[in-house]
Amino acid sequence: MKARYLVFFSYIGTKFRSAEKLWFKGDKNYPDPESIQGLIEIGLLKLKSINYPSLFLSSRTDGGVHAINTSAHFDLERCGTRIYEPENIVYELNKFLHKNETSIYIKKCLRVSDSFSARFNAVSRTYLYRLAVLKRDVTLPQTAIIASYIPIEEWKKCHFMRNLGFDIDRFKEGANYFVGYHDFTTFKKFDKLNEKKHNRRVIQSIEVRPGRPMVTSYTSSQDGVFDYWDIEIKGKAFVHNQIRRMMGTLISVAVGKIPPEEVKVMLQVPSKHSWHSFIQNCPPDGLYLCNVEYNPEDLVYNNEKSLPQEEAIEESDRD
Repeated sequence: MKARYLVFFSYIGTKFRSAEKLWFKGDKNYPDPESIQGLIEIGLLKLKSINYPSLFLSSRTDGGVHAINTSAHFDLERCGTRIYEPENIVYELNKFLHKNETSIYIKKCLRVSDSFSARFNAVSRTYLYRLAVLKRDVTLPQTAIIASYIPIEEWKKCHFMRNLGFDIDRFKEGANYFVGYHDFTTFKKFDKLNEKKHNRRVIQSIEVRPGRPMVTSYTSSQDGVFDYWDIEIKGKAFVHNQIRRMMGTLISVAVGKIPPEEVKVMLQVPSKHSWHSFIQNCPPDGLYLCNVEYNPEDLVYNNEKSLPQEEAIEESDRD
């Protein structure tokens, strides 16, 4: 008997090349131990289902991006009329992932309708970008590098930068322009194969608030030299590299390289030519996928539910 499942899981993306499995051979699936998708598929193979347990991710994140709570669906087929119990799937997957010392943790598994899609049924996605800026009153020696002052607990988990006149109020002013329905072509990584695909997306909200370091009690007792900021962004879907490019743009606004109003111009004239070459695409270290939200009724098993609406097929999510 065949059944579809939805899993919620978290991971630290530092060691992974990407979330998605990047290669196939012919028409056959092959496990890819360097990706999140590939490792979970290898764990599912331990259940010895009749079919290959292809994993379909709700969000296609780049290598180095972390996830606090993300999701994926897959099908498992078993001989006879019995199905695999969700609790047993969680146990077997975590057993495999822990044994192989991966930084992936399965939180929950549900049986869902056969037409359910972890990607297209998602109603919103919430991302967090963690930024640490050198305090204004801190002056580093000329021979010092900023890496010497980064807490080791924060390695590859936050984006650290020098102050360079950083103004958080200018940052917030620029961020306000992103909220709403816009064409994000300017903020997409250029891909010739997908250059004609529409890049219109809705940013439901952006919240900029003071953050705090993820450090031990010993490190926190020392004098910190950074101000931490959490930037939370909520929307249904995002184009490739959109959030990291948005952050790079807002940092350029905060340090005075471009005025806040330039963000509005970059949105109103959606083109790769509207992108300023001096803006640096922020690294994936500070980016976290915090949550993928669904309508509660969609998570209740009902095999008579119709397929998701076709217009959702154009939605994509990758950063």
